[in-house]
Amino acid sequence: MKQDPNSLTDSEKRYRALVIATSDVMYTMSADWQVMYQLHGGDFLSDTGEPMVDWMDKYIHPKDRERVQSAIAHAIRTKTMFQLEHQVVLPDGSLGWTYSRAVPILDEHGEITQWFGAANDVTNRKRTEDALRIAKEAAEQQKRLYETITSNTPDLIYVFDLDYRFTYANDALLTMWGKTWDNAIGKNLLENGYEPWHAEMHEREIDKVVATRQPIRGEVSFPHATLGRRVYDYIFSPVVNELDKVVAIAGTTRDITDIRLAERTLTESEARFRTMAEGTNIYISMGDETGNAIYFNQAWSRLTGRSMSELIGFDWVEMLHPDDRENYLAVYNEAFKARVPFHTGFRVLAAEGDYRWLLTDGSVRRYNDGSFAGFIGAAVDITELKQDEQRKNDFISMVSHELKTPLTSALAYVQVSKKRTEEAGDAVSAGMLDRTEKQLTKMARMINGFLNVSRLESGKIQIDCRRFDLAGLMKETEDETLASVSTHRLLFASVSQIWVNADREKIGQVIQNLISNAVKYSQPNSTIRVSADVVDGKVQISVSDEGIGISQQDLPRLFERFYRVKDAETRHIAGFGIGLYLCSEIVKQHGGRIRVESTVGEGSTFYFTLPVV
Repeated sequence: MKQDPNSLTDSEKRYRALVIATSDVMYTMSADWQVMYQLHGGDFLSDTGEPMVDWMDKYIHPKDRERVQSAIAHAIRTKTMFQLEHQVVLPDGSLGWTYSRAVPILDEHGEITQWFGAANDVTNRKRTEDALRIAKEAAEQQKRLYETITSNTPDLIYVFDLDYRFTYANDALLTMWGKTWDNAIGKNLLENGYEPWHAEMHEREIDKVVATRQPIRGEVSFPHATLGRRVYDYIFSPVVNELDKVVAIAGTTRDITDIRLAERTLTESEARFRTMAEGTNIYISMGDETGNAIYFNQAWSRLTGRSMSELIGFDWVEMLHPDDRENYLAVYNEAFKARVPFHTGFRVLAAEGDYRWLLTDGSVRRYNDGSFAGFIGAAVDITELKQDEQRKNDFISMVSHELKTPLTSALAYVQVSKKRTEEAGDAVSAGMLDRTEKQLTKMARMINGFLNVSRLESGKIQIDCRRFDLAGLMKETEDETLASVSTHRLLFASVSQIWVNADREKIGQVIQNLISNAVKYSQPNSTIRVSADVVDGKVQISVSDEGIGISQQDLPRLFERFYRVKDAETRHIAGFGIGLYLCSEIVKQHGGRIRVESTVGEGSTFYFTLPVV
């Protein structure tokens, strides 16, 4: 129950007046602290003239409410003064600090009737204390940081006074001397084991730094206590006071023995490389991490009639045959982006004015940290091989052309004979003629393949592009394949209408060739899946099998002419390695791209793309 102020004794009135005069805040609380009767906050807290029960939510910061409640409970339980320093919410919503005290008013039975309290604003003091604490923690952290750096770095860190005496040396330097702090600090260079010439040199340098107020840098060799003679790089810097006067010299020394040895090794390695590169007929070149050419050996100079400086300064790609330039740049740029080796061929203009065929391999160079440093190119002259190959192609073309006419006639005779034997009821002869027809058909396809290769390389193969619905071609291919292939499960995905501008017959040949390969290189009764979808604005046709798969080393060369995978599982499979080459060239001439994904033992998926109309 609240005590009537008029019933206060004179001493209580004087006490209250003293509290009001010496405190920023005065308040009264119920015996259980549930109700605040009044609070005079002055300029610190907002006043309240009416009893309130939510005083803690209004005045006490949430972080300190538990502490305040605990202190109140203790004061009530012991009937002693409540006193606590805690945070409060100021009238503007900001946070402040107060030191609060409250005494219990007891009745004649010794029971608490109410509490009379006073509080002072200690915000500025707390903020000052916090700022000092933070500054002290920062200073201690900075000190620990510096001590950690100087103690754990392999560099030698030290300070001289102006009489050449060491006033500081880190652990690395003490270890190098084989000394302790106590028997090294305060000693000069000679006393710490420096040879006379070495000590005199540093004393002259210290004098120069003091006189010029500029750092000085040098390199010196001297013995380490356990590692023997080492090479060191050092810097002396002036230390100035607030009057801008040099009061000490700070020094940092780094062991660069390994760097100097590496530089010497690198120089020797470069010399060996240049000796080998200049003494060979292989065309050696080098590019940097930006793609610029930085080196050509003498073989290149002999071939092109240009010096190395001319080759570097000249855009050497302009010397490539116009028909090869685009392909080379595409191969190189793809390898450059992926940071992987590349393999390609091209013709380059020789000093005599003719073009020479080169086969080149680009190997990735890397810096010591493993980062990409460019390519080293090694090329060999394959002009004679190319000429032999052309002669071989011409011969194959001629023979294929000469064989085609009699083979076509023979096939016609067999077909007529088969029909007559079937009509005559001679099943045995009809079966033999049927097998003969299949073999002649296979031979005809093979000869046509060779002729197509010859026409392709001579530029005589024609691509007759017309607009057609790919869904129709896929349906025809499905019907033909299901009628001729009974050894495998063929699943053709449903294809919606997709219009393309392409050579319908040749695109059909590509799809049939990929399906034929899937049949050849997968086990009977396994599944072959064929689909066509629009992906990123292009139609993508895929043929997937569950066959033997292709190794990663064979994948890059799979679409080369006459290239065949050579392993135990493919040795018995017939072929000349021209099917995928023809597929690749037909797709390229349509502006598309062909690729393969494969895992050995799990199967392969061939993809090729065509532009969508």
